[in-house]
Amino acid sequence: MSKLQDVATAPGPFASVYLDASHDTEDAAKVTELRWRGLRDQLANQGAPEETLAALDEAVSAADPPAGKAGRVLIASGAQVLVDQTLPVPPPADVTRFSSLPDLLPLASYLPPPVPHVVVVADSSGADLHSFDGRADLVETVRGKQHPLHKIRGGGWAHRRLQQRVEDTVKHNVKQVAEEVERLVREVRAELVVLGGEVQARSAVHSELDLDDDLVVEVEGAGLAAGTDDEQFDNAVRALIAQHQQQRDADAVDRFRAERGRDGLAVEGLAEVTDALRQANVDTLVVNTGVLADQLVWTSDRPDQVAVDEAGVREGAGSPAGVARNRAEDALARAAAVTGAQVVVGDDIEVLQGVGAILRHRP
Repeated sequence: MSKLQDVATAPGPFASVYLDASHDTEDAAKVTELRWRGLRDQLANQGAPEETLAALDEAVSAADPPAGKAGRVLIASGAQVLVDQTLPVPPPADVTRFSSLPDLLPLASYLPPPVPHVVVVADSSGADLHSFDGRADLVETVRGKQHPLHKIRGGGWAHRRLQQRVEDTVKHNVKQVAEEVERLVREVRAELVVLGGEVQARSAVHSELDLDDDLVVEVEGAGLAAGTDDEQFDNAVRALIAQHQQQRDADAVDRFRAERGRDGLAVEGLAEVTDALRQANVDTLVVNTGVLADQLVWTSDRPDQVAVDEAGVREGAGSPAGVARNRAEDALARAAAVTGAQVVVGDDIEVLQGVGAILRHRP
């Protein structure tokens, strides 16, 4: 959430752009150039200064094209580009806005809290491990006993003894890998463990792990041997993480409905939600953008101070500068960013005035 927080606390006004950046046709580069030219004109007509437009020009021209379908978000203030982010899918439509607050809500929905995870690529000699705690990546290698690792054909007692030594070596290596995976799971509080590599090795590691079965997924594709094509495996890992994020959003909506239904840790409507945001008491902001659109709230220079009336803002922020009415979706997303609230967006969420919240504690 740090990227959102940085933008939310930056001085405005802001030029926000969401665009289709797909590069899946022969004339994609020309199409992108023409699309940006049109969006640039829109921003200029809205009052964006030349220094901001020039900064965006440079960012657009310097970017490497994505592979296939993709979107992009750019947010700039003054001569600085604050956000330049590739999105996994194009936005439903290109959007430009020059306004006192940044257009953060779509970005927040595209950048949910990262999923802490551990990725393991195993063979009989050990494994390469990748762990992510939500902020930083850590890559390490576990190598156990190296010899002997491969069974050979033969007969007699010596052969049987060698076969046993091979099995013992592999078991030792598997146990060592499993112990390190379990340590990393505890360390990063992993919500997902992905196992790849040799079929027998990853299955053996899976069997050795003392973890919940629904935490661990085996995936085909990767290997430790030189020349292995890891693209399929990498795509599978990204897909699993995306599925986990989507399920987490769905669980949050279910929790909101359950808490609202029993008068628990949930509120809805602009007045209740803005009150909770001012108190930094929102765990998850739930938004239906179609319903929330065009509604206004009061804000100040303090991003966490937002209310349905001017008095509510002034009471919470003292005598702040910059008190004004702004689009509710911009103000709520900004307040959520600075208070560390998760944001879940969905056009099918039934919620009063298009906004609700799961609270951190009962008021």
